[in-house]
Amino acid sequence: MKRYRLIPYDDACADTRVVYDDFMQVTGSTSVPIWLQSLGHTPSLTKAYWERAKGTLFGGNLPLPLKEMIVFVVSAKNGARYCSACHAQNVLALDKTLSFEDLQNFLSVESGRSMPPYYQSAVAFAGKVIDNPNCLEDADFEALMDDGFSQEEICELIAVIDMTAMFNIYTSSLQLDLDPEYRAIL
Repeated sequence: MKRYRLIPYDDACADTRVVYDDFMQVTGSTSVPIWLQSLGHTPSLTKAYWERAKGTLFGGNLPLPLKEMIVFVVSAKNGARYCSACHAQNVLALDKTLSFEDLQNFLSVESGRSMPPYYQSAVAFAGKVIDNPNCLEDADFEALMDDGFSQEEICELIAVIDMTAMFNIYTSSLQLDLDPEYRAIL
């Protein structure tokens, strides 16, 4: 059973088209992704989900490649097929030093997660937040601060993790198909 209905650009109402246009302008995409089209039936939801993603990913002080890596790793950890594929592609587009195989290796227990240092502490922190945010200790925050993160940036990291969990639940519950340009990593 198909759990969702897509609202393509040409079939969308004017309010939904405004969101679609904003998405394409901000991201530089020439098409509207399946996740956004699946919300297109309700302009207020379409706008709310896009504004949350736009504000979290494209606002703030943390660099976009780091945010995308966090979304990718958290999505993979949560078993979110759609989000992990989408953000794997985004990581690869933003960090040309990485390959698809590198991303697969980061997810493998045997690999020891030989992630570049730039990502290591933030990704380790994200893993702890996803496992159980109630078990975070001051030492977890102090470790990030020792690695150069400010308190504001740590709050931003948590916001990225929280947004990711929201999208993971949405896309996984509906079992969204992958957009044609995405390659499944899970």
